Amino acid sequence: MNLLRFFLLALAFPVAATAQDAASAIAAAEAAKGRVESLLTDPHMARLFAAAPLLRKARQQADAKLALAHDTLALARTPWDRAAAREHAVAARLAYERLEAELRHRWEQAQARAAEADERQREAAEVQVLRAEARTLAAQAEELLRRPAPSTAEVLETRGAVGRALKAYQQLGPEASADALRLVRDMLAQSTRSLERLLAAPPAPDAHPAPEKLQRAVAAFLAGDFQRTVELLAIPEMGSAEATRIAYLLRGAARFSLWVDTGEKDQNLYQQALSDVRQCQALGGVRSTKGFSPRFLALFQ
Repeated sequence: MNLLRFFLLALAFPVAATAQDAASAIAAAEAAKGRVESLLTDPHMARLFAAAPLLRKARQQADAKLALAHDTLALARTPWDRAAAREHAVAARLAYERLEAELRHRWEQAQARAAEADERQREAAEVQVLRAEARTLAAQAEELLRRPAPSTAEVLETRGAVGRALKAYQQLGPEASADALRLVRDMLAQSTRSLERLLAAPPAPDAHPAPEKLQRAVAAFLAGDFQRTVELLAIPEMGSAEATRIAYLLRGAARFSLWVDTGEKDQNLYQQALSDVRQCQALGGVRSTKGFSPRFLALFQ
């Protein structure tokens, strides 16, 4: 008899222990409900919740489970009734926790979408600004290229940089990225600023505007067309000592380059280059070594 009583008490103990936790389980469910309600006090979160039928249904189900837990506990007469109340409370708590997690997840997604939209708006605004800046600089570049300019190597090289920047601008498509626009804008800004500075510099003393033929010869030489340079400077006298000095210098350098390119076999071409060097020396010699090979410059020694 005592043994039978012991087994009955052992079987009843877990039920009784579970029944004693019913109030605690309901309190935990109420706390979970409170967290959900706290989230919904945020207007943006409330709108997100209102727009999601599944979330509203999940809340109704959680509320129903919690109400059932309260009612079951209030009407409980046996430990098994209180255990059932606890089970309903646990189910309610889990339902609220899932709802809270889903609300936070959707909130994070909404925030990410909003941030992405803001970033797209900022990029679109930046693209508009960059395109306007590039358009203004391109117009300035075109105006600078129309100005009369000396035929110095630095000016011609800078004009080439402006032309390349203009070409890059003209090749920009309507869907060009901010990075592409920024690169072209910077190219235009740097090259136009350099050319404007060169064109604004006062001419050197006793300098004379270079004849158009000399300008074309300089351009041909910088392009590596040495034969064309020689042809353009067949008559090197340019009306001023400085222009004539440059003409002899360029023709000598072009002839020397042709001599090297043809295997250094045409001694007549070499002697012509040497003669041009002597004429250039008589007019003042070479004043800038930029763009000329050391071997050619050695002829001046």
